[in-house]
Amino acid sequence: MSIRGWKMYRKNCDRCKRPSFSSSEIGKWYCPICNHDLTDYPFFNAITFERINVRYPFEKVINTYQTQYYYNKSK
Repeated sequence: MSIRGWKMYRKNCDRCKRPSFSSSEIGKWYCPICNHDLTDYPFFNAITFERINVRYPFEKVINTYQTQYYYNKSK
């Protein structure tokens, strides 16, 4: 959904089966009903329910790869 430049995203909670809405693509995302962590769940358009492929900022992608590299290297 885009209202005057605002985007609205939806994620569905598997625990309580309720939708959760946000206008942010980044940060932690918790279900407002049961407080289940929805951060890694897919984004959906709040109106059409179509899945959205969100592009993460380059810095976040690099940090993820670095974390995985150093974690695997320390084993």
